[in-house]
Amino acid sequence: MSVESTESPVIDIADLAAQLRADGSAFTNTDLAHDQSVQDSISAALHAGHGVAVVDDYTATAAESRNLAVDLQNATGLDTVIVQVPSHVSAVSGSLTRAELEAVQRQIPRGIDQVELLERFYDGIDRFDVHSVILTALMMVLALAVAWIAFRSASKRETRSGKMG
Repeated sequence: MSVESTESPVIDIADLAAQLRADGSAFTNTDLAHDQSVQDSISAALHAGHGVAVVDDYTATAAESRNLAVDLQNATGLDTVIVQVPSHVSAVSGSLTRAELEAVQRQIPRGIDQVELLERFYDGIDRFDVHSVILTALMMVLALAVAWIAFRSASKRETRSGKMG
């Protein structure tokens, strides 16, 4: 299976998937694909069940890159697949929401190395999680405050009506 764009070479999904299954990283550049020091540094930065594919010379829209990430996710069974192309980063995940992914993707600059990409990706996801926890906690406090006020108000009405009758 392969993907082809009108301006880009054919992408060998089977080869990228095999590389991802081996150590979580994949490259269309054969020199990088066989450079063990590059592989080791990326593997150390990856979270379990995640993979990153670096596709050089691939002019694609964000949607095409996301489709490539979906194809690689389906071919590998990885939870999260990040695809880095020269112009942007796209990702798909079984455990992260699309909103989380898109918020993080927009923050990652073009042309950074994969270890920095992963650090920024995970920092962005962690920050999103912290904001979600804080927001959820504030909503719970607000809901409890409203419930307490409603209870107190109902208790006062009942007390007043009991005195009148």
